[in-house]
Amino acid sequence: MAEFLIIQAARFGDLVQTKRLLLSLATRGSVHLAADTGLIPLARRLFPFAKIHELAIHGQPNATALEVNRKILSRWRHMCFDAVYNCNFSGLTTALCRIFPPETVYGYRPENGGITRSPWARLAFRLSTKRKFTPLNLVDFWAYFTDNPVPPASVNPSAKPGGRGIGIVLAGRESRRSLPIPVLAKLTQTAFGALNGPKVFLFGTKAEQPAARQLLRELPAKMFDRVHDLSGKTDLASLVDAVAGLDILLTPDTGIMHLAAHLGVPVQAFFLSSAWLHETGPYGEGHHVWQSTQQCAPCLECAPCPYNVCCGVPFTEEKMLRILAHAMLHASFNTPQQSLLPHKILPIPTGLQLWYTTTDTLGAKPVLLAGEDPHAAHRNAIRAFLAMHVHLPWKEHNVLPSNILEWLCHDADWMLPQGRYC
Repeated sequence: MAEFLIIQAARFGDLVQTKRLLLSLATRGSVHLAADTGLIPLARRLFPFAKIHELAIHGQPNATALEVNRKILSRWRHMCFDAVYNCNFSGLTTALCRIFPPETVYGYRPENGGITRSPWARLAFRLSTKRKFTPLNLVDFWAYFTDNPVPPASVNPSAKPGGRGIGIVLAGRESRRSLPIPVLAKLTQTAFGALNGPKVFLFGTKAEQPAARQLLRELPAKMFDRVHDLSGKTDLASLVDAVAGLDILLTPDTGIMHLAAHLGVPVQAFFLSSAWLHETGPYGEGHHVWQSTQQCAPCLECAPCPYNVCCGVPFTEEKMLRILAHAMLHASFNTPQQSLLPHKILPIPTGLQLWYTTTDTLGAKPVLLAGEDPHAAHRNAIRAFLAMHVHLPWKEHNVLPSNILEWLCHDADWMLPQGRYC
């Protein structure tokens, strides 16, 4: 039986988003997954079919990290992997890959004292320089490190309410991606009313406990006995049980959002600042994403905002609450055509788009329900180009402008097998 190793040394959300690649390789042999030590319990819950290996990457003292990683390297030296998939553009993970034959390492491999990207990874890095045009979800980016990944529709279950109530993610790791607590409180109250007063669960780390207390102060007294503050009270493994079966999850772009999509929990996601639906939106059928579309979006989180985070303003408008209530009432619809019905007659705040998530043969393919998308033509043309690049049959033949084609297509990209090295 073939043996495959996937190295995913990034954080919570990235681990969940490696799912399509993992499922694809599991159809061909035995899958090994190397992840950071803090994510090992979660990895075992999410992917019970995989053999899990522990890496010390984040937040470990140097001596501890060295000892952990020495052990795993010693173990790998005595294993024979048919292919190794390094998912991270990282000096550390690339250095670990030096023990494997270069021709077996896909994604990012060590070469000439640095890191060499596969042709597919080079193409995706080019897409990241014009993010408004990006049609490629991160789940699909990693999936195409191998040939013929499993169909996108088979990755996550279609989203359906589970009857346990509403989940509220208080904040993400990147602060500008999160809505201010007073705004989040109004959205929470709207969801509570639309769903006839179910239980409400607050999610976050210990760092979000002050935000949880502030949110409670912003909510009406009638909600108090229905709100359960779980911030700082779940580890990553028990978080799976806490999220499973919710009716809806309100969240910024976070790992919990991807966990909900993995479990088939309907998501209402609020994307602003550096968060961009087409790159990291919830994967699968039946989620809604509210995307802020200011001229400066999507931005770089590491750069200061010169506009006082104006991308959050549309979420404060009264009409946002009305259209959210309609979306909540119809979140259980399983087709974008049905989901579209309540939104056609409602205005959406300027600078905001509402999307419904679906898939096609290439991967994630969100459908615009409300708002304007001036970049749709370019995005669709690039999508057709990517489908051709991974050898998928494609009915649409959108013509790319010559400047976009020259940016995407370099001669060297067509000289090596897709996603691989000779």
